[in-house]
Amino acid sequence: MGTAGATQPSRRPEQTRRAITEALLDLLRERGRVPTAADIAARAGVSRRSVFVHFADLDELYVAAGQRQAERLLAAIEPIDPGLPLPERIDRFAGRLERVYETMTPVRRVAIAASDSGVVAKLVNEGDEWLRHMLREVFAAEFAGRDPLLPDIVDAAVSWGSWYHLRRLSLEDRRRCFRDLLRALIPA
Repeated sequence: MGTAGATQPSRRPEQTRRAITEALLDLLRERGRVPTAADIAARAGVSRRSVFVHFADLDELYVAAGQRQAERLLAAIEPIDPGLPLPERIDRFAGRLERVYETMTPVRRVAIAASDSGVVAKLVNEGDEWLRHMLREVFAAEFAGRDPLLPDIVDAAVSWGSWYHLRRLSLEDRRRCFRDLLRALIPA
C-alpha cells in the first residue's frame, strides 16, 4: 500500500472515498482498535488532509464504512427460499449467520468497544434489525400464529452476541450450537 506523500495515480473522488473507507475497515480488522486519521490516510495512500476533504468528519467516514460493511455482508449471503423444508432452511440460515458473523466480528467488536459515537451505535442497531428481518422472513410460516415473542427469543439465541460468546469453540461446534438452537426453538 502507498503512504501519505507517495505519488499516487490520479483518482476520481469516489475512488478516493472508497480507498479511505476500505482502509478503515482493513485496519479495524487487522488491529482490533480504531485507527487514527493518519493511519487511515497512510493505508489509503492519501494525505491526512485528504481524509477530511472527502469526509466532513470521522462520523461521516464511519457511515460510509458501515455501508461498505453492509455491502460485504450482502455479498456473503445467498437468499433462502421460505418454501424449503424447515430442516434445510435451518441449516442454510445457520450457515448464513456464520458467514455474516465471521465477516462482521472484527469490525463490530471494535465498534462496540472503542466508540461512543451515536453514529456507530445507530449502524450497529441497523445491522441487528437487518438480521432480525432475515430471521422473520425465512421462518415466517413457523412464527405465524405463535407466541409473538418467539422471533425475539430465537433472535436472542442466535444473535451476534451469542456467536461471539461461543468463540472459545471451534467453528464447527459454533455451527452445531446454532443449528441445534434453531431446531429446538423453531416449531415445525
